[in-house]
Amino acid sequence: MHETVSARRPARAAAALACAVAVLAGPAVAGCAGQARAAHVPASAVARLTAVARRAATVNGDHAPAWATAVATTRAKALTSATPGDTVPGAAGTRVFLVTMLGRFTAYDSSPPSGAALPTGRYLSLVVDARTFEVLDSGLSAKPPPVAPASLGPVTYLIRPGH
Repeated sequence: MHETVSARRPARAAAALACAVAVLAGPAVAGCAGQARAAHVPASAVARLTAVARRAATVNGDHAPAWATAVATTRAKALTSATPGDTVPGAAGTRVFLVTMLGRFTAYDSSPPSGAALPTGRYLSLVVDARTFEVLDSGLSAKPPPVAPASLGPVTYLIRPGH
């Protein structure tokens, strides 16, 4: 009996180690018992999210962004990527899609101080309400988001690179 138990312990230890690695790698890695699985962007939402992304890209001066992705998450987590440092009361329970795009964007609808240039950036992030598809928050940056969208859940391409 002890041989069987001792043989199981290394197997369990290996499985526990694999789960720990998966947790550190992010929620997109599945297969650990007891781990909450990150939600995928439903196929039924892809067309609407693509339209939201294309409209936002156009409004911000880029008619053909290099790519756009979406991740299903909570508003609180999406804000860490889209607008780092911002918080919204109750955001932890609000289901959203984080849309992230690469392109050449100018925030034409912003209100910079008198004489200041309009903000520009390569990365445009949108926090989109999962029920209404309303854009709740947006961020524009020259650098990639500090919290990678892939760390929040499985990534779905809305606009693939080269298309």
